[in-house]
Amino acid sequence: MTYFQGNWYTIIKKHFIIVILLFIKALFILFLALFIFFISVEFRANIWEELTKYIFFPLVFFLTNYAIIKLVLGLIEHYNYLFIIKNDQIFVINCSLIMRDDIEVIDSFKIIKVDSFSRWFFSNIIWYWTIVIELQWNEETRSFTFMPKPYKLIRKLEEQRNQVLLDRKKKYIAVNTQDPQDIKPLEINVTDKISWILNVN
Repeated sequence: MTYFQGNWYTIIKKHFIIVILLFIKALFILFLALFIFFISVEFRANIWEELTKYIFFPLVFFLTNYAIIKLVLGLIEHYNYLFIIKNDQIFVINCSLIMRDDIEVIDSFKIIKVDSFSRWFFSNIIWYWTIVIELQWNEETRSFTFMPKPYKLIRKLEEQRNQVLLDRKKKYIAVNTQDPQDIKPLEINVTDKISWILNVN
C-alpha cells in the first residue's frame, strides 16, 4: 500500500518496484562474486597463486559484502521515505542509516507548476512516474522519482494548491478589514519530528 489517507493529510511512499530492483542488483553482484570464486577455485592450477590469493579472493569478499550492505541500506532508505501532503505544506522525509531526520518542507503556495513523465514503457505498465514540482521566486525545481499513481498525486497537489490560494485570499481579506492594531504576528514553531507533522502526540 503506497497511499495512506488521513482526515487532513496524505502519506505517499515510493513504488514497490524499488525493492525488486534492489534485490535484482544484489543478486547480480552476488552471482558475479560466485562466478569469480568458481573460476579461481576450478582453474586454480592454471592461475598464478598470487593472483588468486591477493586479487580474486579479496574481490569476492568485497563484492559479497558490498551487495549485502547496499541491499540493507536501500531497504532502510525505501521504507523510511515519506511524501506527506498536509494542509498548506508538503513534507519530504528521507531517513537512512547515513542521513537522519532529513526533512524538507515545501510551501504549497510557492508551487506554480507540477509535471509528470516516464521514460520507459515498463513504468507505464506498473504505473510509477517522476513528479516534477516547479517553485516560484527562482527556487530549485524538485524532482521525485518512482512516485506511484502519478495522476492521483497530481490531482491531490492541485486540490491542495487551490485550497491554499482560497484560504490565503480569505485571510488577506480578513486582515485588511481588521484594525491594524489588532493584527498579531504569526508565530511558527518548527521541530524535526514526524509526530509534529501529523499532530500525533
